[in-house]
Amino acid sequence: MIHPSLNRYSIPLSIVMVLSHTYISSAQATEPQAAALSPLESQRPPRSGPTRSQEDYRFLDDPAKRTDPFDGLRYQRLSDTAWLQTGAELRYRADAADKPVFGLRGVKDDSYLMQRAQIHADLHLFDDSLRTFIQLENTRVFGKDLPSPSDQSRNEIHQAFIDGNLHYQSGKLTTRVGRQEMAYGNNVLVTYREIPNMRLSFDGVRMSWAGKNGYKLDAFSMKPLLVRPSGSFNDSSNHQQKFYGLYGTVPLSSVFKADLYAFGLETDQRKLDGFTGKEDRYTFGTRLFGAWNKFDWTWDLMKQTGHIANADIDAWGVSSDSGYTFAGPWKARLGFRVDAASGDKDGDHKAGSFDPMFPKNAFYGQASLTTLSNIILTGPTLRFSPFDKVRFEPGVFAAWRQNTDDGVYLPGMVAVPGTTTSKGKRLGTLYQTNVNWTPTSNITVDLDYLFYDIGSAIKNAGGSNSQIVVLRTSFRY
Repeated sequence: MIHPSLNRYSIPLSIVMVLSHTYISSAQATEPQAAALSPLESQRPPRSGPTRSQEDYRFLDDPAKRTDPFDGLRYQRLSDTAWLQTGAELRYRADAADKPVFGLRGVKDDSYLMQRAQIHADLHLFDDSLRTFIQLENTRVFGKDLPSPSDQSRNEIHQAFIDGNLHYQSGKLTTRVGRQEMAYGNNVLVTYREIPNMRLSFDGVRMSWAGKNGYKLDAFSMKPLLVRPSGSFNDSSNHQQKFYGLYGTVPLSSVFKADLYAFGLETDQRKLDGFTGKEDRYTFGTRLFGAWNKFDWTWDLMKQTGHIANADIDAWGVSSDSGYTFAGPWKARLGFRVDAASGDKDGDHKAGSFDPMFPKNAFYGQASLTTLSNIILTGPTLRFSPFDKVRFEPGVFAAWRQNTDDGVYLPGMVAVPGTTTSKGKRLGTLYQTNVNWTPTSNITVDLDYLFYDIGSAIKNAGGSNSQIVVLRTSFRY
């Protein structure tokens, strides 16, 4: 029996039973495999992106492996069964945008500076049976004319959770309670949100099974944060929303793997596709991914149902990235992205706009001009390293509206002004590139450029071509 106080975090029982039965039955048929060596032994800290709570530095018990000048700070053995890990980051991001939001919000150019400072402590007790993690964050923005919700929240507790771990011969079961970051798969629907100034975290409960045979299963019930840009230590759970679900990984073979997932997002009051009222949105999907020889791929196939006000939700989405890595010192990878998501159709009394919920929009550049809704987008990407510590990653994408009855969407499911009534299918062509330089293991410099050559859908709404230059520098240990 579920205690009444836990009802607000409960996951629909039918979803749990269906996916859990499929997962457990398959997991029992696979033999355990040896765990891989930690990549932190060759590069630490890891590149920006994954949550810092994933880092495990117990290999530093060996004095011969303490080769980084910050190893004495990042890991301290307290006793035979206890240890402490610490870390920090200081990042500055400078943007210069021409025609932000295609010039449709009354600002011709916007130049500004953003700061993010983080520090964390990670205490493990009783041979990792009990763990507590806390991460403090300061985020500020200076001189921005068009602020966004992910710009700043002053001083805040970004993460604060307690883990209870049960270790078995076949794997580990973790129960995590508190404020925490989450990301799943290729970050199509749930991400850490690394590129914006504020990373994304949730309040709630998560149970995770990580099998030594490669099987994984997460069950969670969360509330997104209600961010307050002014004041400190005043962000809180958004009690108008509930986010819950299951996410499982099945290693079909050494080449092919599959993720199965089901998410629910409930919002007390929402306006979308001409409907206003309570929304219950359910997302069911699979991610097929793997690598063979020099090929790699990740394909997400998604379906959304539910209702908003008195209308049914009927939406779909596809996100895919496939590539080939060439032999040679440049480690060049040629990729091809195909993304598509439904838009709303007038007159059918259904809500047809796909909502990517908490996605990684950095797939489409740093200008925050594109998201996975009412869109068809395709194009090549290239990644190569002509020098040991320098990486280039250009890409070109052509984009169209999936349905001309619907608007053009920015991140957060905000319609570009005027596009809900504008004519034309073509969104335009996005030209983007990233240059990443890592002079030391602790310092990273990124230079990004994006030019959005607009098409008729935005031009007929009065928009103009848009471009942005972004410089990010970060120090991490």
